[in-house]
Amino acid sequence: METIYKILQKLGEADLETIVEEAQKAGIPPPVATRHLMRLVEKKRVKVMCDIAVRYRPT
Repeated sequence: METIYKILQKLGEADLETIVEEAQKAGIPPPVATRHLMRLVEKKRVKVMCDIAVRYRPT
């Protein structure tokens, strides 16, 4: 979960596809990356930004 958070910190703000692509480069499978991202949202460490597209930003 911390790896996903670090990826998102590095990106600043990103959509799910970008986060999953970066996680795959780090060796994290897409289902695991998505699950970890949702856990970070639940713990309020990541904020969901709703606009034209859904984006995520570390808090």
